[in-house]
Amino acid sequence: MKSVFDIGMYDGADTAYYLESGHRVVAVEANPDLVAAAGQRFAAEIAAGRLTCVHGAISPGGEPVELNLSGQDLGSSSLYADRVEERRPVGTVAVPGVTLDQLFETHGIPEYLKVDIEGADRLCILALSREARPPYISFEMGDDAEELIDHLESVGYGRFKVINQVSFRELANRRHLGDRVARRVMRCLGFDRPLLVKRAGRFFRSEHSSGPLPWLGDGAWQSAEATRTRLRNAAAGGQLSGWYDVHATI
Repeated sequence: MKSVFDIGMYDGADTAYYLESGHRVVAVEANPDLVAAAGQRFAAEIAAGRLTCVHGAISPGGEPVELNLSGQDLGSSSLYADRVEERRPVGTVAVPGVTLDQLFETHGIPEYLKVDIEGADRLCILALSREARPPYISFEMGDDAEELIDHLESVGYGRFKVINQVSFRELANRRHLGDRVARRVMRCLGFDRPLLVKRAGRFFRSEHSSGPLPWLGDGAWQSAEATRTRLRNAAAGGQLSGWYDVHATI
């Protein structure tokens, strides 16, 4: 049974998908309320040894950190106060720290490392090395995307995708004809965007899920250089609004 690390478990939507896909999961979540909810929801999987829930936040040296809580959306809580200031901040909570290396030492190197931790993704990505690198990784794209792609290339990752988290389409397919027709129909029915999107044979909640496993995702893999060029061109053309994940494989 291959393993997946879900770093930034949130409400467990991705964890549930990985479990349903037959994987063993290590889920890391900083918010104690979300950890408690997962303990109830996934009690059977935890008891069976298929899921390990870790209450903690990725920190540079494994030191405890302060989590800034969002009253608007528990998943928007962050180590960085500026990311929460417009999302109804409701205080902070002390959270145990953990490093990616410590997780690898305890649970092994997974087949897939998914990272979505509200601005702290770089702490995981920059910790990867040629000696400790999962075959597949994904992270939420921010202003440091090129820097992180550079690092991934330097430790042996050679193929990349940029996946839109509303449509779960690769950047090259953002204007897919079928999607445009579906959006037009939805607008005629009074809806702005779909709640669920079907990809890889199942439905994923738009803007709420990381989508299909990287080896099942939309689009073609590209080199690091081609990906950097596409990101620059898309940004210059105003085509990078919204939420994107970068996927990479060796």
